[in-house]
Amino acid sequence: MESTAKKNMWWVPMIVPILIIVIISICYQAMANYLSVYVLEYLHGSATVYGMIGMAWTFLAMVIRPSAGPLSQKFGSKAVMLVGLGIFAAMIGACGIFMTFAGFCVFRVLQCIGHGWSYTTANSLAAERIPKEHMGFASSMFVGIPQAAAIVLGPWLAVLLIGDTSNPNWFKFFVLIAAIMAAGLVLAAILVPGKKKTEAQTKVVATDKKAEEAAKYDENGKEYKGIWKIIEKSALPASVTMIIASFGHCTMFFLTAYVAATYGGVSAAIFFSTQALTEFLSRFYQGPLQDKFGCKPIIIPCCAICVGVYLCLANGMTNWAVLGLIYGIGQAGIKAPLNGCLLTRCPANRIPVATGTFQMANAIGLGFAALIAGVVIDFAGYSALWYYCAAIFVVVALLTVFVVKDKPAKSKTEKMAES
Repeated sequence: MESTAKKNMWWVPMIVPILIIVIISICYQAMANYLSVYVLEYLHGSATVYGMIGMAWTFLAMVIRPSAGPLSQKFGSKAVMLVGLGIFAAMIGACGIFMTFAGFCVFRVLQCIGHGWSYTTANSLAAERIPKEHMGFASSMFVGIPQAAAIVLGPWLAVLLIGDTSNPNWFKFFVLIAAIMAAGLVLAAILVPGKKKTEAQTKVVATDKKAEEAAKYDENGKEYKGIWKIIEKSALPASVTMIIASFGHCTMFFLTAYVAATYGGVSAAIFFSTQALTEFLSRFYQGPLQDKFGCKPIIIPCCAICVGVYLCLANGMTNWAVLGLIYGIGQAGIKAPLNGCLLTRCPANRIPVATGTFQMANAIGLGFAALIAGVVIDFAGYSALWYYCAAIFVVVALLTVFVVKDKPAKSKTEKMAES
């Protein structure tokens, strides 16, 4: 019988994966905030072209992220994560060594392979051994903590590495971010348990093999075939909603460029810092509330908050610190609650597949976000972009009401017991 102390320590398996996700997220965010400046000002590309590169990332992510689940089940999550971290670091470094537009396009898209495998498997490692009754709070931790850390540290890291904004050092920017990713690879290799266990853990090995075999079948004993081998059906409502929500997540891509172009010499970093502060603090009450009341009472008000912030941006409000504080509350209540909702509903042995489904959805949304936002900016300006984002979060609220399911899915045995 599991001891009370052990039950109270259910969060321990999340610690190392969260550390790895933090490193991945900070590096990703540092680039995401400033790549638009790099492309538009250094490479002299257009916002539309920048969006097209993001779209190419998305098409590759549609294959890479779902593949992380089956690959993890076959080779182990650690092995897939290490390969992903290595590719991600190498391609970031290549961007700094070959600073041409063609080189950037190729290496940026190939980064998707590394990011997709490493980020998705790290999230799976954090979720696989968490009791479902704690999944809302756990999701707010392993999704929320890295997200908050990335938002506050990513922009400042970028500013530190770029140096003088009038003469930015892009070589230093890319190469040192690659070095940070390489350090994350070393930490993962040392700290994350591998697939092979010691003889004292033979029972765990047997359990893992059973879980791997069981994941091939649904609750009726039918084998998953075709696309359903890599896509988890129960994750689709939350994943579709996440796609739409990601369409409106344009501050990450273009707020820095907007502030630089509209208010010369002003930095948007304070927006992201205050956003991260309230996002982080929100995790400690939103997770427990979700475990008790479900995700809808959290997501819907947070969508309303995001709408309000985008309307303020569209109308020229420039108090970046206040806007960031408010936006952080709104953003905290979107991705993590949706992730917790789908993990609560999916079978325990399909968590890696469900995680891959959700992360693929997020990548699709962000890819389209960059493309659509770039087109909107080039043809209608930044104000139109912010109105577009406000409309997106109205749609997300409606999807949450009518599409997202809150309660855990019932097993076949439970359904039979009720009938």
